[in-house]
Amino acid sequence: MGGTLTDERKAELAEDLLIRRVGTVDDIGAAIEFLIGAESGWITGQTLNVDGGLYMH
Repeated sequence: MGGTLTDERKAELAEDLLIRRVGTVDDIGAAIEFLIGAESGWITGQTLNVDGGLYMH
């Protein structure tokens, strides 16, 4: 496993996602930035699925 995904493989994977694109490091980083920021100060005991909607299928 590992390695870089081809554009073709990314397109195939995106078909299974509600958002219709594969995630990036920036997508994960934005979620982390939110969780460590003041805006999330009142959030407790939740699961944040950063998966482009895959969990909803």
